[in-house]
Amino acid sequence: MTPFGRNFLPGPTDVHPEVLAALDQPMFGHRSPRMQGLLAAAQPALQECFGTRQPVFVATSSATGLLEAAIRNGVRDRVLVAVGGYFGEYLARIAESCGRHAFRVQVHPGAAITAEQLDQFLEGPEVDAVAVVHSESSTGALSDISALAEVVRARKDVLFLVDGVTSVGAMPIEMDRWGVDYYCTGSQKAMALPPGLGLGAASERFMARAAGQDDAGYYFSVKRMVAIARENLPTWTPAISLFLALECQLARVAASGGWPARYARHRAMLEIMERWITSHDQVSLMAPVGRRSPAISSLLLPESRPPARVLQSLAERGYLVGGALDHRHGPVIRIGHMGDLEPMHLEALLAELEQLLA
Repeated sequence: MTPFGRNFLPGPTDVHPEVLAALDQPMFGHRSPRMQGLLAAAQPALQECFGTRQPVFVATSSATGLLEAAIRNGVRDRVLVAVGGYFGEYLARIAESCGRHAFRVQVHPGAAITAEQLDQFLEGPEVDAVAVVHSESSTGALSDISALAEVVRARKDVLFLVDGVTSVGAMPIEMDRWGVDYYCTGSQKAMALPPGLGLGAASERFMARAAGQDDAGYYFSVKRMVAIARENLPTWTPAISLFLALECQLARVAASGGWPARYARHRAMLEIMERWITSHDQVSLMAPVGRRSPAISSLLLPESRPPARVLQSLAERGYLVGGALDHRHGPVIRIGHMGDLEPMHLEALLAELEQLLA
């Protein structure tokens, strides 16, 4: 069993022992006052995390379910998808599987689409939505959502959908102020919960679009999920144990300085990673300065250090680190520095990695 502070996977992230203990509670009625009280108490903290006044809905689902919900409820026919890594392509494939036309805008792996590029591409094929990955966890690249949203909102009747899977909970999100129409994440990333919950929010513009969609589905109907969230009720029969973990985690966040303190810790870990990289010229980060995610870093290794061997050596030392999701990205390892990990944990990992690269 890997002790806490040694799991640097990009997900599932390490779960704090207090949160794991919260899972070990008896079941209760999912439509009981206990559940309604839990959800009502969670809503303000979740809204602050998403930067929205809209209800944050929580589904017993992976984030992929809520990405599909974004497409089925928010795209009429044609969506422009920014693809700079594995999860940008993932979004495009979800759209196509839902019967929509996906127009891919390819950007170099490690880069993120710029507002200028998006503005130019939107002069091409007419689309009714734009979908972007905020923090591309295959490359560690971070998109400037505020700038991109401004470009999208200048187009009439075009919605802006954002995959916030490794950004929500790791950095400030200002969904309403930026003008984003849909954000979602999964519990197993920066929220540092066990896998199995999808969390999302939708703008009034998105809800108006969703109301007219004929194939929005039932389980992932955003209209239904928002209506249920307004009543502080769970969607369908929920994973009660995971909701108890969420309750515990939100209490821990509040007791440790709130979301701002959590964001500062994530920034500090990115800065540690950047300082370490500058003193090790044989490795580099895929994402450029200024466009690096505070949640995850993708490191390019020297050809003399095959990633599989490095990952195995780290595992033998008790550390879990992620490998590349796309072989075309080169010799890459992915280090998730999010959730409840502390700077000292990352420093310990980098000390081990330094020995392996010496």
